[in-house]
Amino acid sequence: MLDPAELPLRQTPLHERHLAAGARMVPFTGWEMPISYAGINEEHASVREACGLFDVSHMGRLAIRGAQSMSFLDALLPRDIAKLRTSQMAYAVLCTETGGVVDDLAVSKLQEDDYLLVVNASRAAEDTALIFDRAAGEAELQVEDRTPETSMLAIQGPHALEITQRVLGVGDLDDLGYFRCRTLGGGGGDGGLLLISRSGYTGEDGFELMTRSDTAGAIWDQLVAAGAVPCGLGARDTLRTEMGYCLYGHELAEDITPIEAGLSWTMDLNKASDFPGKEALRSMAAGCPTRKLIGLVLKQRAIPRSGCRVVVSGKEVGQVTSGTFSPTLRRGIGLAMVQESALGGEEPAVEIRGKLQEAELTELPFVRSNVKTTKKT
Repeated sequence: MLDPAELPLRQTPLHERHLAAGARMVPFTGWEMPISYAGINEEHASVREACGLFDVSHMGRLAIRGAQSMSFLDALLPRDIAKLRTSQMAYAVLCTETGGVVDDLAVSKLQEDDYLLVVNASRAAEDTALIFDRAAGEAELQVEDRTPETSMLAIQGPHALEITQRVLGVGDLDDLGYFRCRTLGGGGGDGGLLLISRSGYTGEDGFELMTRSDTAGAIWDQLVAAGAVPCGLGARDTLRTEMGYCLYGHELAEDITPIEAGLSWTMDLNKASDFPGKEALRSMAAGCPTRKLIGLVLKQRAIPRSGCRVVVSGKEVGQVTSGTFSPTLRRGIGLAMVQESALGGEEPAVEIRGKLQEAELTELPFVRSNVKTTKKT
């Protein structure tokens, strides 16, 4: 059996466009992806101040359909899927029996008995295998991996609404509420656009566009020509870190629970359906978590990185899970998983290259969110 690291890197349908635009390409979870074009800080500023465009086609897309689709997902996820209305999305976690996180994902109810899951590229193989295994033998349930035949773009920033609406001509998008989605005719006369949703991973207003793979390039070109700036994974990471958003493998893992990661709001632990990890999570919720995800801003000119020790009163109390230079704050910032009991006393420090750097505890997000939070039905 081949080691996944030895397999050739997969390429999205936009790969040649990334190369033509001068993107610096890097391996990322089995894909060759752009890390940056003009530069991470410049791309970060484009999203915060104007409009940025990301290729997120590497993320997995699974269709769950059939009369058993709602009950299947309700028994899979801690989220109360029965409460989802048509054209509504939800952020959810998929857990192990011990309460750890297998993945975090977005679930959209497209129609009655028709759902779409968007999962992390780093966990797509695990998620797909788990879901197909659980669905085996269910006569009124169809699971389809739509990743190979589709692409996905994310357009984010203050000008995203105007550019997306003008270029794609998909009606009044201002009326599409936050965490809502709209299906678009099956990819025929709409130029290959299949689905548009309004959420994002940057803290800015914006949309995700699911397209047919053979039309993704044309849509990308139109959006760039209209002023959307191509952005890579580097800016995507600095943007999400400023918002305190979790990234799998950093703030989320099989040995980290959603409760520790501050995601209790994504779960309905009292719903009737059983789901993996229910009893373990209920027990944790009834007690006091031993660890907590926090935000740190460094006082000196230093940048925390994942794995750096967090120290209080000379004692290690946790580690940085994600750290970066914040282009908005012009400071080093970090997310850290620390012992709950260590908070409330002396201010923490972060050990960087053997030296303790003073830090201040801060509420998340690090910068103000500008997502459209008005939710319309």
